[in-house]
Amino acid sequence: MSNRLPSRGLVALSMVNSMTCVVPHGARQPLFGTNPIAFGAPRAGGEPIVFDLATSAIAHGDVQIAAREGRLLPAGMGVDRDGLPTQEPRAILDGGALLPFGGHKGSALSMMVELLAAGLTGGNFSFEFDWSKHPGAQTPWTGQLLIVIDPDKGAGQHFAQRSEELVRQLHGVGQERLPGDRRYLERARSMAHGIVIAQADIERLQELAGH
Repeated sequence: MSNRLPSRGLVALSMVNSMTCVVPHGARQPLFGTNPIAFGAPRAGGEPIVFDLATSAIAHGDVQIAAREGRLLPAGMGVDRDGLPTQEPRAILDGGALLPFGGHKGSALSMMVELLAAGLTGGNFSFEFDWSKHPGAQTPWTGQLLIVIDPDKGAGQHFAQRSEELVRQLHGVGQERLPGDRRYLERARSMAHGIVIAQADIERLQELAGH
């Protein structure tokens, strides 16, 4: 979505709320989902500017991967079932919870996603739908908001050229890699050499597909 629309010259902003697994800043129990936000904008001199981010300190899927691989997480990612800080991913998954990124700022953004993606659309809030025990890859019945803007209906200057000017300025102050750049590099590598998947991951996908 966020790539196809800016490729057509449109600006896209999307957000979705997910199952309860994040403790709001200052709270004692999880209430929000990871509540990701995706953004895409056309650019005159290259691929569209596209990125997405979870409003939690780390994506829930990354916690699952770390648990399978036996890795500890960085500090500040989550708490265990007793509300104590932990770097052990299995403790987060086993009754614990994630923290919002940036403390109260990420928590406020997550609340915004709940209101816009669920409250405005009629979808379930994250706390209204328990998906924690579901083993498959289906998404919960929450909500999603998609906002699409045609820049030609707005300011007189061409938006894609303005985007490119911002990119040039970012490069000029030393930011070599833009948000979303790795996505394009990985895609080109995969198109050229294929996608390498470990046998254990293939077996896990087959297991999930059977549900």
